[in-house]
Amino acid sequence: MTNTCNNNEPVARLKDRTLQIAIWRNITEQGKVFYSTSKIKRTYKDNGNYQETDSLSGTQLLQAARLLELAYDRMRELEQTDYEANRLQEELTD
Repeated sequence: MTNTCNNNEPVARLKDRTLQIAIWRNITEQGKVFYSTSKIKRTYKDNGNYQETDSLSGTQLLQAARLLELAYDRMRELEQTDYEANRLQEELTD
């Protein structure tokens, strides 16, 4: 089973105009940390109220691809930070 930590808040949100994606930090029962993303969401206004959808137009696909690339880069940065923090912790406990 996988648990999401940090009181159900994403560790990062990336936006490009009306599109956004969230990055979540997860911990397995064995204590292994990994990151995942939500679906890309698009915000739009309908009758004066803001709505969200995961439906994209053809012109938004390249925008979404770039947002996914940025999310991938951010997840790798988070993993590297975790790795370095774990190494430092191990050195301090040795």
